[in-house]
Amino acid sequence: MNDRVSRRRFVRLSGGAAAAASLGAPGLVRAAVDDTRLVARHVNVLIVGAGLSGLMAGRELQRRGVDSFLVLEASNRVGGRTLNMPIGGGHVVEVGGEWIGPGQDSIATLIDELGIGAFDAYYGGDTTYDIEGVISRGLLPDASFSELADFTKVAWQLDRLCKKMPVGEPWRMAGAAELDRMTLGDWLRQHASTSFTPSVFRLITRAVWSGYPERISLLWVLHYLRAAGGLLPVILNEGGAQEQRIVGGSQVISERMATDLGDRVLLGRPALRIEDHAPDRMRVVTPVETFTADRVIVAMAPSDTVRIDFAPALPKPRAELASGWARLPRLPLVKAALLYKTPFWRADGLNGAMQSDRGAVQLVFDNSPDDASMGVLSCFLSVVESPQFADRTTREEGLREELARYFGPKALDATGYVEKDWSTDPWSTGCITPLTPGILTAGGEHLRKPSGRIFWAGTESAKRWCGYMDGAISAGARAANEVHASLKA
Repeated sequence: MNDRVSRRRFVRLSGGAAAAASLGAPGLVRAAVDDTRLVARHVNVLIVGAGLSGLMAGRELQRRGVDSFLVLEASNRVGGRTLNMPIGGGHVVEVGGEWIGPGQDSIATLIDELGIGAFDAYYGGDTTYDIEGVISRGLLPDASFSELADFTKVAWQLDRLCKKMPVGEPWRMAGAAELDRMTLGDWLRQHASTSFTPSVFRLITRAVWSGYPERISLLWVLHYLRAAGGLLPVILNEGGAQEQRIVGGSQVISERMATDLGDRVLLGRPALRIEDHAPDRMRVVTPVETFTADRVIVAMAPSDTVRIDFAPALPKPRAELASGWARLPRLPLVKAALLYKTPFWRADGLNGAMQSDRGAVQLVFDNSPDDASMGVLSCFLSVVESPQFADRTTREEGLREELARYFGPKALDATGYVEKDWSTDPWSTGCITPLTPGILTAGGEHLRKPSGRIFWAGTESAKRWCGYMDGAISAGARAANEVHASLKA
């Protein structure tokens, strides 16, 4: 982007961010709506949210010849649930979504267009497991033949069941209502013959959905797996959804798209109200100014849309879908990274990965730069599960000690620490969104169904790879195509 554009956007950002900051947390935003605010600008399309999905929607509109659009972002950055943090030496570490894998064609095509590379994540060596209080290392966790056989049988049954579902339309599956009333835990109790199998699935649900089998809708699990092509693509590292990382960190994808869109991306503009009263125009009110448009794309997680006032109110199924998502008993996540002079675990024959069903840390993985010029171990944890880590000032030391249990005393010698506590983010409820029973069949088809002249994007609305960056990209493109068709009509 040239200097002129950068300065213009800086001025817009400064004013918008200051106004947004004065409002405080999203829960306080609604009371600040000013109905008398003058309309600053009219465009064909307003996109709410400058994460991967919203920016992709803008990119697709532009590709289709729709030049009159704006992307409004609440925070002072683009990227949504992807975020890079500098760790020195010109390197960054991702503290949000980061991996891509085979079959994720939407994001693979996009990064190729943007000139962004990808590299293989490091999985050479043994994985560390902490299951039912037993720490083991290897390709598979230590278990008896009968335990491994039981898990294999149950995993196969779950995979076979998910493939009976119409892709992206779980509510149309035979017996959907019954499956949605049941939790994954309920189903496991019916099918597992050992305690080992539910424990491994607890490990999986903590890592993939930041939740427990006994809280997550079975229908949602099946939908998530079906959208990814089955259980194996979700849980595998090599050959699965965690196979590769993005050169420069995943947030660079959004930054490149935003640069291409230029002044169409406005930061510090949280949408306070979206109105659809007039016969020919919609109105979007922000703390800074008000805009009108012919169509609106909301590219946000369903739970994050509850902070917006919609007038008239959204259709009841869509409103209940969003409020149900917002009430989920998810585990608020911290994604932390401990920095080391070298990836010392590799010399010990370990790949830096650790998975646990009950440990204080849910998941650990090697997040070192591709050139291995320094070592990085990234961790997922929830302070709800581990209240001893609730204090930010003591969390770093506690994590060092926890990692030393898995990787030896060298893990105590961290040279740095960065983290993102998603539970404190004012504009996002976090990267991972499981669903509790009953929500998906009650309003799932409204994930994508337009609400009048409001169209929906975001990874949760994707037919394939929902919950992943690839799903965010395809959902943004799909919403833009729907809007383009609507404008032509």
